[in-house]
Amino acid sequence: MRLFVRGDLDGFFGLALDNLVQLLLIDSLCRFVLDFPPELLYGRVLPGAAVSLLVGNLFYAWQAHRLAARTGRDDVTALPYGITRHQSSPTCSW
Repeated sequence: MRLFVRGDLDGFFGLALDNLVQLLLIDSLCRFVLDFPPELLYGRVLPGAAVSLLVGNLFYAWQAHRLAARTGRDDVTALPYGITRHQSSPTCSW
């Protein structure tokens, strides 16, 4: 079973760029609109979002790997996990 196939690199950079934009949006909204102190934003909010992105993507990749091994299929993919625009506003307001 192959871990990487054609198109994985494109998908990775697409998801990474989207997540970067969302993190920048959260940073801007929390600093300028909600006036979060830097200690809270850079000490809690952004590190928490980064950890959730890492853990979420690793978990989905693990699930896809298990499904592929169990079914014997080689066309299984992981659901991309990231911060959506709908999640950015509640993240900033908590």
